[in-house]
Amino acid sequence: MQHRRSSRAGVPRKRSMPAAMPARRCLVFHRLSGRYAFESCFSAPESQRNPFMTARLEVIVGPMFSGKTERLIARLHRAQYAKKRVRIIKPAHDTRTQGYIASRAVLPDGTTQVTDQLSAVMVHNEEDFWHVVHLNKFDVLAVDEAQFFPLDEPMRDSLGWFGRAIRRLLRERRDSSLRIIVAGLDMDFAEEPFGPIPGLLAIADSVEKLTGVCMICGSDAGYISHRLISDEKQLVVGDAGEYQVRCRSCYQPPRKHA
Repeated sequence: MQHRRSSRAGVPRKRSMPAAMPARRCLVFHRLSGRYAFESCFSAPESQRNPFMTARLEVIVGPMFSGKTERLIARLHRAQYAKKRVRIIKPAHDTRTQGYIASRAVLPDGTTQVTDQLSAVMVHNEEDFWHVVHLNKFDVLAVDEAQFFPLDEPMRDSLGWFGRAIRRLLRERRDSSLRIIVAGLDMDFAEEPFGPIPGLLAIADSVEKLTGVCMICGSDAGYISHRLISDEKQLVVGDAGEYQVRCRSCYQPPRKHA
């Protein structure tokens, strides 16, 4: 028997699509019967599914001149490359840079040089913080020098208003892909917890602790910002002229805290 060929040689016939696509079938195991069976199942479109969609808090800590801001800026550049909307804030108490965050390198003569920078909004208090947060939408919130945000007086908890605001924001946007990246000192010059950073470490999803090069012996185990000037206040803004990175062997605690 000869089969009749299409008049359009070499052109495959078009298959007619059904008016309605059949329901998707999934193989499901039933515990009671101990058998598998095919059942109808439904799933959200691929564009709406994200198994990793949950708000996250990342904290970067270490002494001065350990590369915290450099690491923060590198993550932000990567986020911007991925077309993420980035918002950057920093405490207004840090007068070394106004309106931007900057990574710095320590030169052989003891001075510092800016190697990279990104624009930032200066925040004085909780009202400023929520104003910035509600200004417009963002995917990544970055905070540099967060240790300068004060704790309550008298002390209420280890978070302070800033830490509580971060926790509230994580709770409000828990089902989103929000990333909050906080960088700051976890210890002050006397090896004491610094500001809200220790409290944020407790609720963080990931923590990166950096070390610096000890400015006395040259080891890579610099863990603390040793203060060179005589001032017992915890919040003293300074640079390479007021602080040195030191390892545990070279660190000399203040007499009051010895």
